[in-house]
Amino acid sequence: MHITALTGTGKRTRSLDKSLRPLARVMAWELRRFCASRLFWLQALGFFCFLLFLTWAQGMPDSFRHAKGAVVLSGFVAGTSAWGLLLTLPLALVLLVLLLPFVTADGVTRDLQRRTHELLLTTALPTWAYIWGRYLIGLVMSLGLALLMLTALLGMGWFLHLTVPAYPLPSIDVVLLLWIGMVVPATVLVSSLSFALGTLLPRSSLLVKVMILVGWIVGAVVLPMGFGDTPPPGWYVNWDPTSAVTALGLLSPYDFSDAAARATSEAQLQQFLPIVENKMPALSGWFASHLLLAGLSLLLVLVASLVFKRSRETLN
Repeated sequence: MHITALTGTGKRTRSLDKSLRPLARVMAWELRRFCASRLFWLQALGFFCFLLFLTWAQGMPDSFRHAKGAVVLSGFVAGTSAWGLLLTLPLALVLLVLLLPFVTADGVTRDLQRRTHELLLTTALPTWAYIWGRYLIGLVMSLGLALLMLTALLGMGWFLHLTVPAYPLPSIDVVLLLWIGMVVPATVLVSSLSFALGTLLPRSSLLVKVMILVGWIVGAVVLPMGFGDTPPPGWYVNWDPTSAVTALGLLSPYDFSDAAARATSEAQLQQFLPIVENKMPALSGWFASHLLLAGLSLLLVLVASLVFKRSRETLN
């Protein structure tokens, strides 16, 4: 009886390995394609260098002057502090989103453009493995770009700390928290949306990319400007995928007026600033909502894998 049980378990394991083998082959093909693409690596290098420059240029994204009697005290907010990241991260996220549709949207459409989709009709490759294999590698590459953003933030933050005496050391837990809550969900959402729409609308992949980019820019740049000094509604703060309105809603605890009033010198003012600017942002509401949006976006890929037919008329 024991031998029979072990044999049955071994058969199930071999069956599972056999069913996952096509997925692994597709992922290996797609990974080799990315590794051989000079354009992708040039884009990644340019993106990383530009992020380094942006982090350096916005090392002090906000400065202020406070009158203390007849003396005017000046201070600055560090760009890699929690306060500074809420001011700069939405813009950096826009730059990331400008690349993501071009990384993932053509995962399946590329076969139509290269006229190799007819060859796929002659293979025994399962459609689900064909779809998910290309999506997963595209998602890995997109998350790699997001990881470059994290590296640029921490690396330039440490560089500014070493070269600017008053610049505080980046708080790793705060940077990771905002990166996981804002950058990672947005990366998964845009990658999934681009891939799913590009797969279902292969003839309109360029239009899909343009619409996603325009929609993101409107949501991250145009709509937040309409609030002015008015606090955004709570539901919008929690469910904004661009994190621009989320950042606006999280800025209220970083009020420095009381601490500035207690400062008697510019050095003391700059000592008070790290206490305020490195406050951990509130997680209630927005953090779980952003992760939920990322999870729901995976359903779009699932729908695409179920609906997509390699022999449908749009591919002929």
